[in-house]
Amino acid sequence: MITAVVSLAVFGAIVVVMAAYGYRISAKTAEDYMLGGRTIGVVVMFFFVLFAVSSSWTFYGFPGLLYTQGPGYVMFIWGSVAGFAGLYMFLGPRLWALAKINRFLSPVEVLSERYQSKALRLILSLSILAFIVPYVGIQPLGVGAGFEALTGLPAAWGAIYTSVILIVLVLLGGMRIVAWVNIFLGTVYVTALLGSLVWIVVRLFPDGGLVQAASVLAERSPEMLATPGPTGEFTSLVMAGTFIVGLLAFSWPHIAIGCMTARDKSLFKWFPLLIFVFGGLFFYIIPFVWGSLVAPAAVPPGELAEMAAASGVEVQIEADRVVQTIITRSLPEWFSVFVLLGVIAAAVSTAAVQLMTSSVIVSRDVVQGLFRPDASDRQITTWARWAVVVIVLLSLFVSVLSRGAMALYLTDVSVPGFAQWAPALVGGLLWKRGTRQGAIAGTLAGVIYLVASLLIVVGGERILVVGHPVIPSLLINTIVYIVVSKLTPRPSEQIETQFFDEVDDYLKSEAR
Repeated sequence: MITAVVSLAVFGAIVVVMAAYGYRISAKTAEDYMLGGRTIGVVVMFFFVLFAVSSSWTFYGFPGLLYTQGPGYVMFIWGSVAGFAGLYMFLGPRLWALAKINRFLSPVEVLSERYQSKALRLILSLSILAFIVPYVGIQPLGVGAGFEALTGLPAAWGAIYTSVILIVLVLLGGMRIVAWVNIFLGTVYVTALLGSLVWIVVRLFPDGGLVQAASVLAERSPEMLATPGPTGEFTSLVMAGTFIVGLLAFSWPHIAIGCMTARDKSLFKWFPLLIFVFGGLFFYIIPFVWGSLVAPAAVPPGELAEMAAASGVEVQIEADRVVQTIITRSLPEWFSVFVLLGVIAAAVSTAAVQLMTSSVIVSRDVVQGLFRPDASDRQITTWARWAVVVIVLLSLFVSVLSRGAMALYLTDVSVPGFAQWAPALVGGLLWKRGTRQGAIAGTLAGVIYLVASLLIVVGGERILVVGHPVIPSLLINTIVYIVVSKLTPRPSEQIETQFFDEVDDYLKSEAR
């Protein structure tokens, strides 16, 4: 216990000192606080993006769902990797160029100017916040699960600790220091994730390593090694839908805003390769092996059910902390503490970027964009900092109320919500014919249908969901956007020049 407390104190102090240093060297402008002064290079950007999406979900939620459902869920990861690469190949350069030329500070601001609509700015802001805020709260709660598994103390203490670090980091540091701190946090995270896997395999399966673990599963629970999995959930159709959900990663707002922080266009040349090779092939294979092979071989499903019953929680919630439970049982206390620090690093790295994105939307798009257009940089950054505190508290409250499987919350709620601005985003950047009326109508139709599909339950079934919540809502959104755009007057020549011709010329000049 003393080791854990001291380690948590030292870790927290390091992050706070880095945040304080970031505040000291920052330019104290809205551009610097919100976008890191648009000076983020390829190395820092790689850590920034990879660990903005690699969270306590990756360490706990992803392996936890694989543990209960089998390997089929990995299709979400491969879809996500492809979605991230697509963002930085096609949409990212245009978003970056528009922000650079016009000094935009938010992707929502880009679209509100593209479509010349304050109403769309409000709709996009509220819908993105509605789905990103609860997911911010999942990060501290994920740490709480590991904290409880390690120490036996209530999970709330771990959540409070993580929330305090988040508030201090984002209040002081802004986007620049969040990006740089992600290098430190990511190093701790990868070391803990990979190190724990190697050590557990050596300790629990000394005669054959992963081959021995696979043999144990093949004899005891062969359904864990193949689809559709032990519950029959991941059929070919569901796996295809899960991959499509992953592809929509390009619309995650806290990833899209990263494009606007880039120093120059060269980043977009190398980034897709880095995401594929290091992000997909190396990094995400580690939690996959943990959840689909090592954890079920080490802790039989029957034993997990007994643990859940003893703890008074659902089986899936117990599965979310099975990795930490195995580490705590099998490895020295000091390493268990280090692993928890790795999970905290993952949670902070993700939630900090989500918080920055949310605070930018609140201050730049809602307050300044709609109510105080003449606000100074100091006022904008002050509103952004206050928004951080409010969002952390609100996200924790919402997440406690909606507590469930960590992995499924991401794919069944947050991703479908993020996807509702995808048609307006893609159309706004790539399709000259997209109109204000089409963007508003499509976004509203998609969001309303999605919320209805999540809330309307008859006989335990969501009657408006076909395959997956994102599929019908995004289809309706896209169709309405295209049809209404075709039926309404095309954007002005000025808009086409500003958002297409000038961008094309700028990107060509940068390429030379």
